[in-house]
Amino acid sequence: MNNSATTRAITKIALEYNGNDKGTAEMVASNYLLSDTAEGQFHEMKTVAERNPKVKKWALTGYISQPDEIGRKLKDEEFKQIVMEALTQVGVTNRNQYRLDIHNSTKHKHIHFVANRIDISGKCTVKAHDIGKRFGEAVREVCKEKGLLTDVEIGIQKKAEMLKSLTEAIRSEDNFDNLISEMKKKGFEVQLSSNIKDGISGMRIVMEKDKNFQTERIYKAGYKLSEISNRLKISEIKSLFEVKNAVREAEKTSENWKEFRASLYQKGFSFNIQYKEEFRPHQKNEIQDVWIGKIEQLGNNKQKNGLLFNQYKGYSLSEIDSTFQDLIKSMSGSSEINSLNTQPQSSSRESVAEIASELLEELLKPNYVAQSDDGLWKKKRKSR
Repeated sequence: MNNSATTRAITKIALEYNGNDKGTAEMVASNYLLSDTAEGQFHEMKTVAERNPKVKKWALTGYISQPDEIGRKLKDEEFKQIVMEALTQVGVTNRNQYRLDIHNSTKHKHIHFVANRIDISGKCTVKAHDIGKRFGEAVREVCKEKGLLTDVEIGIQKKAEMLKSLTEAIRSEDNFDNLISEMKKKGFEVQLSSNIKDGISGMRIVMEKDKNFQTERIYKAGYKLSEISNRLKISEIKSLFEVKNAVREAEKTSENWKEFRASLYQKGFSFNIQYKEEFRPHQKNEIQDVWIGKIEQLGNNKQKNGLLFNQYKGYSLSEIDSTFQDLIKSMSGSSEINSLNTQPQSSSRESVAEIASELLEELLKPNYVAQSDDGLWKKKRKSR
């Protein structure tokens, strides 16, 4: 259950809000309050609070929101009991003034509370230190005792669902606009943040069903990408999209792996074929996968391993997009494949000597030669 608690000095408006909820609020509990109006109850609380002038933020206010995972199966009395037990754990006693109201106007039933930290004898019974954290822990403890999912357990489930949907969207799309649209179809809102230096620099994901505009100022729905996974970073998503777009461009202009590799290399990407078995020269070798990455990101001291990124090999084509598996199959029939990872081999010392001689000849050839001389060089190489 989502929850919030804070200490502050209130006005009668806080009590008016809690007791209204568009005319649908239902008061389920009150203590040491005689008046029937919000203004009258405020003055009663303020009078008691003034018995301890050292405490300026004399009110404890907050709410507990019941999530869809629990639904509206809890009766109002059970809901009230959860709040009362949690408030008791943080110091509210039967000598403190309080008021509890259930709100039903939004899709998430939630209960608001206002309690006086000063009891009727003038003693401050509720410590302000870490009140939000302590109240949250109290709510979780009560939920566990009653066999209900806690906000932490629900959060773990939601994060796993978000990561699964995000990974699927990353694999099917190749830019952030399409990613946002795809996630929306899955029931999520993706909020991107940016800065001048890095462009897109952060991401927050919110479940559409979790949006609660009535408590938005207190509780911000959703999770940052770093909260969802410590392995997937925004930089990895950005570089993955770059790789996918580079692959699609190379695919348009390449008829074989050799041309494909050359096209990628010109754009600053590495290319590495992974075979199912040990490579055997002059034979058909079955491809298991193809790895591609930006050269500037690969290596020990560069981009670290991520959810889909390998710091030494880059990205697996079959992992980042299922459509690339068809690309691997279509390209794998090319006879050029054996020449990518092996060097030409000679069966005699003479042929080795010829190759060495030609390499040396190329090395010693002047950078600038007359056109006639250049023709002689070409003719000589051709005769060999």
